[in-house]
Amino acid sequence: MNRLEQLEPFLIKARANTYASDEGKVKALLNNSTQLEYGEGDWLYRDVYYTGKNTFYGMETIFYLNKPIFGMSYYGNWGDMTEDEIDNILRGALINNKETRLYKNINWKRDGFTYNCNPDSLSGINEIGGTETIEKNGKQVYVFYYAGSVLV
Repeated sequence: MNRLEQLEPFLIKARANTYASDEGKVKALLNNSTQLEYGEGDWLYRDVYYTGKNTFYGMETIFYLNKPIFGMSYYGNWGDMTEDEIDNILRGALINNKETRLYKNINWKRDGFTYNCNPDSLSGINEIGGTETIEKNGKQVYVFYYAGSVLV
């Protein structure tokens, strides 16, 4: 299996072993940011993000042999939800739907919330983008935008 074939499984595993499992926090390189990392052999996943008043933005980068080969930027707004509520739903969505935030439509329910991930493209990891939403009682309470691509 070449490195591009290894990229997607590594990304899924890295997400599961960082934000989704509430692990991987390291000392942040950038002031006032949160940084999560997961490494395996020649691979390193780094997620750096900033949290504001009910909003956040950040960037995931995957390095192979210390060179960036994939990047994805994102922005989210959790409106009137608490940070604990949003973390509970998002972590559950990522753990139970490992291919979310890639190129597959995902619809998942938990504790009265409906999670949806709607990619703009269904063609693969080479270029991804889309919108993630959470609804409660038919009302949107969270939105997340993502876009990324393979860099090699």
